[in-house]
Amino acid sequence: MIRNLMWRLRIFSRKLWIRASLISLLAVAGSLLAPLSNYLPFKLTSGMNMSTLENLLGIITSTMLSVATFSLSIMVSSHLAADTSATPRAYRLLQQDGRTQTVIATFIGAFVYALTLTIMLDLGFVQDNEVALVYILTIVVIIAIVIALLRWVAHLDGLGSVERTLRQTEDRITEAITEQGRNPFLGGLPALGHAVSDAVAVRAEKSGFVQQVNMRDLQEVAKENGVQIHLEDRPGNWVTRGDILARIVGGELGDEAQKKIFKAIAINDRREPDQDVGHALMIMSEIGDRALSPGTNDPQTGVNAISRITRLIMEIPVEEQMDEPVAPDVYAPPLDMRALVRESLYPLARDGAGFVEVVVSVQRACAVLTRHPNNAVATAARQLSADSLALARDAMRLAGDVARIEEIAVASSPSEII
Repeated sequence: MIRNLMWRLRIFSRKLWIRASLISLLAVAGSLLAPLSNYLPFKLTSGMNMSTLENLLGIITSTMLSVATFSLSIMVSSHLAADTSATPRAYRLLQQDGRTQTVIATFIGAFVYALTLTIMLDLGFVQDNEVALVYILTIVVIIAIVIALLRWVAHLDGLGSVERTLRQTEDRITEAITEQGRNPFLGGLPALGHAVSDAVAVRAEKSGFVQQVNMRDLQEVAKENGVQIHLEDRPGNWVTRGDILARIVGGELGDEAQKKIFKAIAINDRREPDQDVGHALMIMSEIGDRALSPGTNDPQTGVNAISRITRLIMEIPVEEQMDEPVAPDVYAPPLDMRALVRESLYPLARDGAGFVEVVVSVQRACAVLTRHPNNAVATAARQLSADSLALARDAMRLAGDVARIEEIAVASSPSEII
């Protein structure tokens, strides 16, 4: 339950207004500390008078409001540019950019701090002997503003560009792959691979994508009721209301236990990359695929996306049962690596079949992927190589280009797929 709550809080904290609200509350709390200077164990002295402090706060108030407004317009413009040049799914990833949110929240917090203190000065809540503490707090706020401005200037370089979007998407994929390596089979045991007898089905209460599976909560349910839980779907799979989410072996569950299972398996209208490697790879594939459209005609971005996808797939470890699984009474299906390869690379092979550089990149990617320790990846790579070659033969006009691709192709026909 706690882990599920923490996951929901982490998703919630990725919203800009949450960070802005938290930093603004911190700013208000800081400004309210001014009257407490008399209770400090030491005395603070300052040569700054009240009018000087008011002028300084006025400068912060006016400039931070303008800077925050301008920064918000830059953020919106860059996100819309990414939505147009990349993909709407990448736009959602950019909305969760922590650095952008923290910088803008800092600007808003500084504005709230200065505005709150200005009101307190006008109402007489701050006395002349308390100016020193306010002055120190204001200096701290100014330092925070300068640091935020420097970070913002560095972050603006390429913000919203396809290259930056690819890099940020790759960072999210790397996080998902790291989580996958730490918790193979989602932290449980591998699915048995055959039908479970005498099992009680737990069916989905609504339709949507499986966003996240909280294995610790499921283990708690299994342990409390003396049962085993066999999951039917991984994060990223679509389920319809009434579909089987899990099968219970060893007994039946009461209403409260079933409610805990529904809470542990989050279902929503869109996918999240935290436990869903395939979703993040699909976003990168869509970015490269859009670059291949006639309106954009940028094959090198497609080649870039293929290279990144290949490198990331090679980093996905083979799932092996953990010595001490997080959920020893919960069985989860393995990651479908064959579908992962096809869903992320086939669209680029299909829509880039007329670009020789794209097809060459796909064939080289297939050659690399055949060396993956997971046999499913190697099989999918050979199948993709054959499909890509067939598409290229149909799309390309020059026999020399086709011959060049045939020389490096892993498989020349579907009959060679093992």
